[in-house]
Amino acid sequence: MLLATLFHTPPLRGAEPEVKAEDLPRVPATEAKDALKTFQVRPGFKLELAAAEPEVVDPIAMCFDEHGRMFVIEMIDYSERREERLSRIRMLEDLDNDGRYEKSTVFLDRLAWATAVMWVNGGVLVGATPDILFAKDTNGDGVADEKKVLFTGFGSTQDKLNVQGLFNNFNWGLDNRIHGCSGLNGGMVTQAFHPERPPLDVRGKGLVIDPRDWSMTLENGGGQYGLSFDPWGRLYTCSNSSHIEAFMYDARYAARNPHYAMPNPRVVIAADGPAAEVYRISPEEPWRVIRTRWRIAGIVKGVVEGGGRSAGYFTGATGVTIFRGNAYGPEYVGDAFIGDAGGNLVHHKRIRRDAKDPLQLVAERPADEKKIEFVASADNWFRPVDFANAPDGTLHIADMYRETIEHPWSIPPSIKQFLDLNSGNDRGRIYRIVPDNFRRPEPPRLDVAPLPELIATLEHPNGWHREAASRLIYERQDKAAVAPLEEVLQTSTSAFGRMHAMHALDGLGALKESHVLALLGDAEPFARAHAVAMAERFMPGGKPSAGLWEKLAALANDPSADVRYQLAFTLGQLKHADRTKVLAAVVKRDVASPWARAAAMSSLADGAGEMFAAMAGSTSPAEVEFLRDLARQISATRDAKGTEAVIAALKAMPAGAGRFTIAAGLADGAANCVRPQLADLFTTAAAVAADGKAAPAERIAAVTFLAHGDAAQAKSALLAALDEPKSQQLQLAALTALDRSTAADFAADLTARWQAFRPRVRSEAIEVLLKRPDRARQLLGAIKSGAIAQSDLNATQLDFLRTHRDADIKALAAAILPSATTQPREQVMEAFKPALTLTGDAPRGHAVYQKLCVSCHKLGSEGFELGPDLTTVRNAGREKLLMNIIDPSREVQPNFISYQIDTTDGESILGVLVSDTPAGITLRQAYGKETTVQRPKIKKMSSQGRSVMPDGLEAGLTPQDVADLLTFIENFGK
Repeated sequence: MLLATLFHTPPLRGAEPEVKAEDLPRVPATEAKDALKTFQVRPGFKLELAAAEPEVVDPIAMCFDEHGRMFVIEMIDYSERREERLSRIRMLEDLDNDGRYEKSTVFLDRLAWATAVMWVNGGVLVGATPDILFAKDTNGDGVADEKKVLFTGFGSTQDKLNVQGLFNNFNWGLDNRIHGCSGLNGGMVTQAFHPERPPLDVRGKGLVIDPRDWSMTLENGGGQYGLSFDPWGRLYTCSNSSHIEAFMYDARYAARNPHYAMPNPRVVIAADGPAAEVYRISPEEPWRVIRTRWRIAGIVKGVVEGGGRSAGYFTGATGVTIFRGNAYGPEYVGDAFIGDAGGNLVHHKRIRRDAKDPLQLVAERPADEKKIEFVASADNWFRPVDFANAPDGTLHIADMYRETIEHPWSIPPSIKQFLDLNSGNDRGRIYRIVPDNFRRPEPPRLDVAPLPELIATLEHPNGWHREAASRLIYERQDKAAVAPLEEVLQTSTSAFGRMHAMHALDGLGALKESHVLALLGDAEPFARAHAVAMAERFMPGGKPSAGLWEKLAALANDPSADVRYQLAFTLGQLKHADRTKVLAAVVKRDVASPWARAAAMSSLADGAGEMFAAMAGSTSPAEVEFLRDLARQISATRDAKGTEAVIAALKAMPAGAGRFTIAAGLADGAANCVRPQLADLFTTAAAVAADGKAAPAERIAAVTFLAHGDAAQAKSALLAALDEPKSQQLQLAALTALDRSTAADFAADLTARWQAFRPRVRSEAIEVLLKRPDRARQLLGAIKSGAIAQSDLNATQLDFLRTHRDADIKALAAAILPSATTQPREQVMEAFKPALTLTGDAPRGHAVYQKLCVSCHKLGSEGFELGPDLTTVRNAGREKLLMNIIDPSREVQPNFISYQIDTTDGESILGVLVSDTPAGITLRQAYGKETTVQRPKIKKMSSQGRSVMPDGLEAGLTPQDVADLLTFIENFGK
C-alpha cells in the first residue's frame, strides 16, 4: 500500500528548530459588522448575520424550540480546557422578527465539552461527555433550574478523550425517536432510568433515544461530527476526510440471517471521492506554513498540507446537513451542505441515483458549482462547524469563529508557544443563507398551537415545521389527534403530510392496519416504502392478514426500486406460503443491484431452498452469484430438500462457469456430505481446469469448486493450475482453493514455486502462508534459506510473525527476522527531497505505480481499493504524497489501520476493517480481496495500530523514480 490517510497524533521527532514570534504573525479577526464583506456566496444567494458576539460565542451546534427560540452550544473550553467546564447552552431570541437575535440568556452552564443539543419535552437534551442530560426551565426565567443525567459512560473506554471525536448531532426522526452520532471515542453507556439494562457499547454505532421513557438503543452509525436525515428519512454522516456517507439499511435487518454477512451499511457516496477537492479563497495561516516545512523535512510528525498550503481538499469535513427547508425552492430540498472548518467554506452537494444501480446514491457538485463553493470566506477565522434547518425555511451556519482551529496534539510545542488556542473564545457568529429577495415569514408559535393546527402543520413545506409538529404531537399524547390524523393520511395532497400522519399515529399507539393499507397504495414511492416497513407491526407471529398480504405481494412489481428494496427486507419478517414467490419476483427484477441481493439474503434465514427452486435456471452473472449464496445458505442450514434441489439443478445445467460457481456454494459448508453426489462434477472440474482451450471464466470457476473435492485430487489439479503463468487469475483462484481445501503440506509447494510467481500472486501466497502455524513455519524457513525475501512481507506481516501466538514461531521469527529493516525515516526523507523539485516523467511514473501501488490504490479505473483513492489523495500535493510514501505509519486514519482476526479453527487473517455487522466482520487485503469471518468463528480480533503499508517501500527507487511517480499521480486524467 503506497499511501496512508493521516490523522492527528502527539509525538514529535528530534529537536525542533527555533521559531520566533515575528515568524508567526497573528491573523487579525474581522469585526462582526464587517464580516459579510469577506464572503463569496453562490449567485442567487447571500448571507445574513443572525447573531454574533457578545450575544453568542463559539457556537458549534444549535436547535430551535416550538416558539422559534434558538438554543446554541457554546464550546468555550475547546480545545484544551475541558476540566474548567466552560461549555454552556445559550438561548437566543429574535423579539422583533428582523432576523437578528438580540436577546441572549445563558440557559445552562458549567458543562464540559458539550457537543449536542436538542429541544424536547419542554427542555434541552444536552450531550456533554461522559453524559447526556436533560435540563428544563420550570419557572420561566430563561435559566434551567432542573437538571438530571439520563445516560453516562461516553468515552469511558478511552484513556484520553479526543476533542474531535465526541458524540454529537441529535436529530428528530420519523420514528418519533431522537437519533445521534456516537463519534470516535466510543464508550460503555449506562441508562439512569433503566439500571437493569446492561451497558451499551456505542463504538461505531448510532444512538436512538425515546424521549418518553428515556431509553436508548443502537442503530447503524460511526460518523465523526455530523448526522442528518433527508426529508424521507434516509440517514447521512461524515468524518473529517470523508465528507458525505449514506446508510443503506436499518441495523435491525443485519443480524436476522446468521449465515450471511451483510455488506457495510455505511457507504461513501461522493462522486469526487471522500477527501474531495475544495476551493478556498482565504490565505493560509503563517504557522501552518512553518509546520508544513518541518513536516516535509521530517523534523516533526503530522499531516503535510497540500502543496505547502493548508487546504485544497477536505481535511476537516464537518456537520453534514441535508436541506429540508422551503426557502430555496424544491430543487434544493434533499441537497447536502458540509462545512470545512480548516478551509473556511461551506460545500454543497446534490444527491442523485447511480445510473447502473438505482439503489446506490451519488453526491456530486451541481454543474454550475464545479469550481466554486456555495459559501467561502477570505477570513481565516470563519469556522463553519455545523448547520441547522431553521423555522424560516433557511439553513443556518454555526461559525465557531476562532483564530486557530486545530487539534492541539498536532501542533509542535515550539510553534504552539506563540499561538493562542483560546483566541476567539469570546467571539462567534451564526449566519443564515438566504436567497435574493428573501421575505422572512412570521415566526412560529407552535408552543401555543391547538391540536388541529399542529396536525395541519404536518403538511407544511418546511421540514422544520413538520418535525416540530410531529414531536409535539408525540409529546402531548392526546388521543383526540387520532381522527384528524386519519383524515390527513387519507385526504392530504401533501405526500410529506400523509407520511408524517402515519408515523404520528404510530407514536400515539393508534396506528391500524387500515392506515398502512391506505399508504401502501400512495402515489409517493417513499410513502409506500415507509408503509411497507410499518406493515411489520401487523404480522402477529409473522402472519399478515389476507388483505395486507395482497397489498404487499403486489408491490413486488412496484415501479420504485426503493419500495421493492424495503419489501425485500420486510418479507423476512413474515410467514406466508407465497413469500418466496414474491421475494423471487423482487430479486429477478433487481438482481443486478448488490443491495437488493443483500436485502433478499437477509430475509432468508429460512426458505433458501424454496428460493433456489424459484430462481433455478437463471444464468446472468448476478443471478449466478445470488444462487451461489443461496446454495451456501442451504449447505450451512443442512437443508436436505434444498440440497437435493441444488444438485438436481446442477445436473440439468449446461456446461459453464455458473455450474461450478453454484456447486462451490453448496459444498462450502458441507463438502463431505455432498462430495459423493458431486463426484462426476469434480472429475469434470479437474478436466476443465487443465483445459487450456476452455473459457477462462469456466476454468477459474472449476478451480474454485475443486477446493471442496477429494484432497489428493484437488491438490494435484490446483498445483497444475498454479503452474500456468499465462493466467494470473487462474493462479489466484488456485491459491484461494488450496487455502480452503483439506489438502495438506502444500506450503512447501508454494515456496518452491516462488521465483515464478508474479507480484500479485506472491501477495496472495503470503496471506495464505500466514494463516496457519504450520504454513507460517514453512514461510520462515523459506525466508531463512533465501528462497523468499523478507522484503516480500509488509511491516504488519512481519510484526505478526514476530509476535505470533505460537511460541515456537515467535522464537523462530526473532532469530530470522531482524527487528529493524529500514533506515530512520528522517534520513530517507532527506535523501528523497530532491524528488519534489525534479522534473518527472508521467509514463515512467505509471510503470512505478503499476509495480508498487496498483495492489492497494485506485487511480481512475486502474488499481484496487485498500488504501486511499489516489485521485483524491493527490489533492494534498507533492509534499504530502512524498511523506506518505516514506513514512506511511506516521499517522494513520482509523479506517486504514490493520486488524488481525484469529478464528476458532486456527486461522489468522490480516487486513483493513471494511464491515462490522452482527453476522460477521470483513477484512480487505491487497488487490481488493475481502474475507468475511462469521461471528461464531471469531476467537479474537485486535488492532495492529499501524498502516498495512510497509516502511522501506522506497528501496530500489531513486529520487527520479519518485519524481516520476508523483508526476504521474498529479497529472492523471488532466
